[in-house]
Amino acid sequence: MDKVWRLKVKREKEKTLLESILSSKGIVNPEDIKEFLSDKPQLTYDPFIIKSMDKAVEKIKKHIEYGNKIVIFGDYDVDGIASTALLLEFIGILTNNIDYYIPNRFSEGYGLNKEAIRYIKKELEGQLIITVDNGVSSHDEVEYAKELGMDIIITDHHNPPDILPKCILINTKQKDDNYPFKDLCGCGIAFKLIQALQREFNISRKYLNRALDLVALATIADLVPLLDENRTITKYGLKSINANNRIGLLALREELGLKDRYINAGTIGFTIAPCFNATGRIEDARLGVKLLLETDLTKARIMGETLVKMNNTRKDIQEKGESHCMELAGKKYLNDDFLVLDGGNISEGVIGIIAGRIKDAFYKPTLVITRGEEGYLKGSGRSISGINIYDEMKKVSDLLISFGGHEMACGFSIDEDRVKELRERLNNQAKEIRKKDPEIFKPKVDIVTEANVEELSIDIINSLSKLEPYGVGNPKPLFILKNIEVNNNWTRACGSDNSHLKFSGKKNNIFVNGIGFSLAKKYYSLKSPNKVHLAFYTDINEYKGEKRPQLIIEDLSPA
Repeated sequence: MDKVWRLKVKREKEKTLLESILSSKGIVNPEDIKEFLSDKPQLTYDPFIIKSMDKAVEKIKKHIEYGNKIVIFGDYDVDGIASTALLLEFIGILTNNIDYYIPNRFSEGYGLNKEAIRYIKKELEGQLIITVDNGVSSHDEVEYAKELGMDIIITDHHNPPDILPKCILINTKQKDDNYPFKDLCGCGIAFKLIQALQREFNISRKYLNRALDLVALATIADLVPLLDENRTITKYGLKSINANNRIGLLALREELGLKDRYINAGTIGFTIAPCFNATGRIEDARLGVKLLLETDLTKARIMGETLVKMNNTRKDIQEKGESHCMELAGKKYLNDDFLVLDGGNISEGVIGIIAGRIKDAFYKPTLVITRGEEGYLKGSGRSISGINIYDEMKKVSDLLISFGGHEMACGFSIDEDRVKELRERLNNQAKEIRKKDPEIFKPKVDIVTEANVEELSIDIINSLSKLEPYGVGNPKPLFILKNIEVNNNWTRACGSDNSHLKFSGKKNNIFVNGIGFSLAKKYYSLKSPNKVHLAFYTDINEYKGEKRPQLIIEDLSPA
């Protein structure tokens, strides 16, 4: 599949590579540069700026003073699990009368439901529910809780619907909320709540610092931008994780063979977070909460082992479903611009991951649908850059039982007899998008700037680490290196299936070596080019104690 190369900024000769990257982000003021690169960033905001935060604090304080039971209502993904653990740990300092509830993905689905509210009232004797990472769309459920004589506080980061629940609502995305940063994850919102509680109850800030690892875990896993306040939180949270301050995370690191490795955002996103997500996808997300709160290393190791086993089970289930959906996308619906795939009886715990993999393979917005336990179909969607899947689903909401999400992902439920019309209408919408932007369905290679071959040194590559943590909003910088002479004798296919490319070349008598994953076929299609342009990430290859610069090649084109 041909890719569209997009150069963000033209290289200015007087600027270093690091300065050029910062300039591409609009970071040019000396104070802003200092803050962005600082090992101890300070950018954060007063939690009481958030609408209704003062009311939430007063409500919690009242229930604590009366000795009432407070119940945290969480969610079954990493963000919801970490948010639940965060409030349990912090509010647990203020009262022992606290419990939590996480709905079962399969039998209950996402968010508040009346049966769960009844259970909290009758069995847990809850008098105040605090939601985390959910609730902004739960108007009817909030009314039901109030009918039962319960108070409820919603903390959520998802896009608010037109009709909001009539209760204390903590969500920075409300139209009349003045909080300057709108991209906190659910755990980030929960953290602002405990910041406010810490001030109100005048307790040590060490209890806030203790929670930063949880917020970093959730912020990275939930794919919110690693900018502004999220960057501050994540930097400090990663330090805490690497200091092994939380027994549960230490035990999981041991089980994953990561005890002696530095944990960065990539390690969390690709290795640690999937283990927590697997609890909710396979069985019971409460195990994730228990692991995060466990203080006994022996018990934590047993739970960590269970999480890893669950994740391996998830991988097996996902592989089978993914193969089925790949075939549908590559054959039956190959000409569709918006893929709506019937996953059969694929576990709904993995349909979101599969939708993401199909989206990446075909570069089209993708929905994967399966049969839910409630008798109707459930679906999960992932989108490509430039197509807001939440907005597109909103246009077909008359076909849906329920839906929610954000720009890049969505979840929904639908009756089976409406799927055909859903597919037709979404594809008609996609055709209109294609008319306006014919290249929107081509993968993008977003290059920050041009690099000089002389800059590919160990020292300069190491200096770029100041830009971390990498993630959404702050991706690892991709560069272009132009007019590289190819050594066709040494450049060859590699890997078990010869799909990868081991590249060798030079420019200005400086040798350039790199690896291009899944690029062998493209290279050979160019028929031994003399010179190429490379789109690449910098890396350092260490072999037998010797370190050398290496390129991770994203794409190549003839010069």
